[in-house]
Amino acid sequence: MQHKNSIRRFPFVDKKKLTTLVENRRAFTLSNFEINIYETFEPSALVPLVFSEPVIISMIRGKKVMHLEDTVSFDYHPGETLLLPEYAKMQIDFPEARFQDPTQCAAIAIDSYKINEVVDYLNEFYPQTGDGEAWSFDLAKFHFSNNEELTRTTNRLMQISLGEDRHKEVLADLVLKQLLVQIMQLQGLLTLRDDAAGGGSFFSYICRYIRDNLSDKLSIEKLSAEVGMSKSSLTRKFKNEIGVSPTAFIIAERITFAKKVLKQTRSIKEACFSAGFSDVNYFVRLFRQREGRTPGQFLRNF
Repeated sequence: MQHKNSIRRFPFVDKKKLTTLVENRRAFTLSNFEINIYETFEPSALVPLVFSEPVIISMIRGKKVMHLEDTVSFDYHPGETLLLPEYAKMQIDFPEARFQDPTQCAAIAIDSYKINEVVDYLNEFYPQTGDGEAWSFDLAKFHFSNNEELTRTTNRLMQISLGEDRHKEVLADLVLKQLLVQIMQLQGLLTLRDDAAGGGSFFSYICRYIRDNLSDKLSIEKLSAEVGMSKSSLTRKFKNEIGVSPTAFIIAERITFAKKVLKQTRSIKEACFSAGFSDVNYFVRLFRQREGRTPGQFLRNF
């Protein structure tokens, strides 16, 4: 089953045009970036790969095991994204690849100056409002699950780049900028979930408060009273700096916590109530909507 937030699958390369069974590559080059589609048709281990530019990698089909420098090896599945700097060395295992069921991923290699251009533009014209905060493309936050917005924008970028529109260069450039902004917003959410990040900043405090009170009835009114802001100001601050509403952030935190409880207890009911949901059916529907699978399917795959 394809994960809900996996990017759209591509037709496999014509088998007659295969040049290799391991990481067969098709490339689509535009002015500021290049899209590479990789497919592997047989089990392989420690396959080396390196890019000369920063790269956004999206797993589409199958499973890889990634070995990166200074990082513990990890499984890589559809619905997940990797960010790697230029010349980052990686080795890849393909334990489940088969000729009739190959793996497939897309790697978007981007000129460094384009990333810097977007970051500089945001910091000049749309600066973050927090003290000492600034837009940045944080390669330390390099592995994360896609959300709906990131998936939709990545699919749009692929559609334009592989299409025949005579204006595709300018259209692709605009969508690439949108993709970079969304990645930075998602990295902001990851930072909020890192207990060591922020050092007492506004969002670090809010994150800790929400985590400490997940089982309570959390509302925008309650959060606003806690931080001494109006509901509209609090909502605007969330939207401007991390791209989601306070309510959406609370739900994301509850789903994240519920997944931890599921792994520990294997009880859907306990995960539901521990994470602050009051109705199991609603929890199951929301979990499936956000994760692309039910809590029961999550447990079977864990």
